[in-house]
Amino acid sequence: MKIPKGFEKAINFSLLDSIFSRRSRRFGLGMEIPEGNLAYSSSHDPVPLSELEEAFLIWAGTGTTGLSLGDLPRTGISWLFQWTGRSWPCSCNSHSTELFYTNDEGVYMVRLFDLMPPDTSIFMSLEREKQLEKILELFRASRITLENQRADLPKGEPGLFDFNAWNTNKPGTSFFIPVTNTTVEYMVLLFIYFGAKYGFNIIDELNGGRSCGLDKWIEKGYIRNDVRLSLFDLELRVLTTLNVEQAFISQNMNLALQALGLGGWTFTGLLPHYALGLDPSHKGLGFRFVQPEQSLRSTNPPYPVGRDGVFESLCPPYVADMGEAVDKFLEVRGEFWKEDNPFPYRDPASILRDEYHPSEVRIQIVKDFCTYVHENYGRFPAFLDPMFVRLVFQAHHLDLEFYDKYFQKDSYHDLHKEHFRLWHPELEDPFGK
Repeated sequence: MKIPKGFEKAINFSLLDSIFSRRSRRFGLGMEIPEGNLAYSSSHDPVPLSELEEAFLIWAGTGTTGLSLGDLPRTGISWLFQWTGRSWPCSCNSHSTELFYTNDEGVYMVRLFDLMPPDTSIFMSLEREKQLEKILELFRASRITLENQRADLPKGEPGLFDFNAWNTNKPGTSFFIPVTNTTVEYMVLLFIYFGAKYGFNIIDELNGGRSCGLDKWIEKGYIRNDVRLSLFDLELRVLTTLNVEQAFISQNMNLALQALGLGGWTFTGLLPHYALGLDPSHKGLGFRFVQPEQSLRSTNPPYPVGRDGVFESLCPPYVADMGEAVDKFLEVRGEFWKEDNPFPYRDPASILRDEYHPSEVRIQIVKDFCTYVHENYGRFPAFLDPMFVRLVFQAHHLDLEFYDKYFQKDSYHDLHKEHFRLWHPELEDPFGK
């Protein structure tokens, strides 16, 4: 395809320019603020993002970038989950956050979790035409179409704060929802915490401070009773470890907006369960919700476990029990450690010659803990959602006339002014004058 002039501009736009020009610019073509001091109705029809614009944003946000380096001591390498490098950092390289999005044409998932790069120089060492081809090639290969129409998301209360309802998920917008499978990183941390070097004892404060299924392992000396961590604190560590992933992705995309001369912003005004599909009046992303039958918790709200066949957590109903969930975790991890896979080292066989997989004892300890949680709380995790959403992100074409009317001259930069000339020369520039 012919390379738009905007692509070269975007590639060469400096990081510092993106950082210091970043703003939430919420008013797009075709939008309206119906009342108040900023009341305004756009005189232009909405214009959807092109495939390349979406691909550029998505690849900046969460794309594969080659192979992670794994430049760690042996004990650190032992707990790496996989080897694919992404555009954002991740604890133990588990990369369990995937991006869903919707536009005028449909609902999509960009499935990158199991995409392994062929080498370490995916992008920046390529010529411009090859860069563009690579972005589109990988984008198309990883995108799954879930629906053939715009996502049915809440248009106001309940589910969407009213001050975000006027422009969220409107025609012409591309609306992105990062979703995190918390069960993957949870199990990564369990194998670390229950390893021979640490042997933490996890206690259940809602159940008399008892050990979470670890008593016999304390007696046998595999788990230390003098180092205790509450189940609350454990899951808070999992949450804080994973919550930043969605922020990294959204920030990357925000910075890319500046380079493309697009409007948009990151926000939390869409309630997570409504985004995933809890409310039957709005399908959302079509995730399955499960209701716990019994639990030590005082309330048992439904919780999202996954979208069937597309993005599934490591817990029932996708496995028979938590023992099978741990086996599935190890099976998936093992796929990334096969000898014929790409690795970053010059001599992988030498670097990885030691055994980098947990012993049968440690595997059983993790299974016993996970089984305890599921049996006592009717769910896994006990307090976190297996599928977690917090931040959402929107991109759209900016209506410059709104900003010219109400704001000082520096409210947008030259790439916003030149966007249609640079990216859509086949369209009439609404601000060409």
